[in-house]
Amino acid sequence: IKARMEQVKGDLGRITVDAETGGGAVRATVNGNLRVVGLKIDQPLIAGLVDSSNLDDRAMAEDLIMGAVNAALEKARERAGQELNRAAGELNLPIPPGGLGGLLS
Repeated sequence: IKARMEQVKGDLGRITVDAETGGGAVRATVNGNLRVVGLKIDQPLIAGLVDSSNLDDRAMAEDLIMGAVNAALEKARERAGQELNRAAGELNLPIPPGGLGGLLS
């Protein structure tokens, strides 16, 4: 069991998910270990949305970044939960209602 769970842990580090906000202005990439591994900001697109000299626009840009990161984290949490549930099922371990994804919260 321990070896299989270590394998799943390694596999989670190789799984990545993306989420974007602002119509693609900001894209965050997170791995299955819930680590942000990428953040891309489309400069021409964000420039069309945000005037950096305007504090309200800067706050909107920050919200877009936070939104993309949080959405990617949620997707990664869901994916990791699916992988944990699959591994537990393969090992014939009991899976609690709602699955094992709650362990990642």
